[in-house]
Amino acid sequence: MVDRHSIPRIAVGLAALLVALAVAVACGSPTSAPDGAAATDKPHRIFVVHSYSDAFTWTRELHQGIVEGLAQQGLIGDRDYRLQTFEMDTRINFTSPPQIEQRAAAALEALRAFEPDLLFVTDDVALKHVAVRYAEESPDAPIPTVFAGINIDPTIYAPIGSLKVPGGTITGALERIPHTEAFATARRLFPDVTRVVILADAGAGSESVRAAFQRDDQAANARPFEVLDFLLLETFEQWKRAVVNYQDKADLIAVVNFHQLRDASGDIVPPAEVIDWMVAENKLPELGLVADWARDGILVAVGNSGLKTGAYVGALGADILDGAEPATLPIVDPKQTDTSFNLARARSLGIEFPPSELAAADTVFETIGGQ
Repeated sequence: MVDRHSIPRIAVGLAALLVALAVAVACGSPTSAPDGAAATDKPHRIFVVHSYSDAFTWTRELHQGIVEGLAQQGLIGDRDYRLQTFEMDTRINFTSPPQIEQRAAAALEALRAFEPDLLFVTDDVALKHVAVRYAEESPDAPIPTVFAGINIDPTIYAPIGSLKVPGGTITGALERIPHTEAFATARRLFPDVTRVVILADAGAGSESVRAAFQRDDQAANARPFEVLDFLLLETFEQWKRAVVNYQDKADLIAVVNFHQLRDASGDIVPPAEVIDWMVAENKLPELGLVADWARDGILVAVGNSGLKTGAYVGALGADILDGAEPATLPIVDPKQTDTSFNLARARSLGIEFPPSELAAADTVFETIGGQ
């Protein structure tokens, strides 16, 4: 039997319950939402592994570009995704094979702990030692992966079937030195140049850059200069001897990399020291084949843009998060380049650039090591 004095209280309670249920339905409460609906509001987890560190403008700009590329596709950090970054720092502080293995193990441990929905890797070391290794060691827990800044042919790795159809979990953007564009710029700036020597340190990626240059028949046919040699140099002393020896043989020195030259003790020579020596001793115009080398003090540089390339792969990653399959996304060279000048170096060589070239440049630096 129900106490008749309790009926009003029961009616009020039922009404309150009905209102609460209605609010829950309208707000998408987990109690009333279909299975899996709440998962759509969960932020993506994105992990980025850089081969180098943010001491390099290239790495900083690649990272910034990735974030911008995601934003171009409507993905905003902290709202739509959580991002964690690991810098392997294999160009300055961890350069030996055992040190690289150590950094790779640490990166893989952090990667597995984070459990990302998407992995970005930049430059060759991170691709080989982190992305490819993870794909081979953890086939039952695949992570879609996008790479950038890769000099080597990535199809040498088993998880990547071909450039046109990768066939697995890994795709991305190649980095191919834009020799043709760089040499065309140098031809306009220095019409009397006929002979060029190309110098590079012997760091990771330099050998593949040289191999790509040598097999690029199209670029060879378009070269406006005679290429006297493409030297890979281990030490700063070798670099100095090469620069001095070619003062009377070449009209132009093209520079690929100079950040892993070693001294007599085997330590990395600070890049600023290399530039200071070049400014004092080299009397030939220099052509950097990495765009940012003009910032350091190379006379003119034409190379791949870290910011633009990063935006390209960032957008590619956003497409994958939206359902695209890495297996079917072609691996290409996005051909995103910048041209830069260093006017302080120009003054030291007694060179004046045409105003039209400066106006068309992406960046003009006024000082050595300029910002």
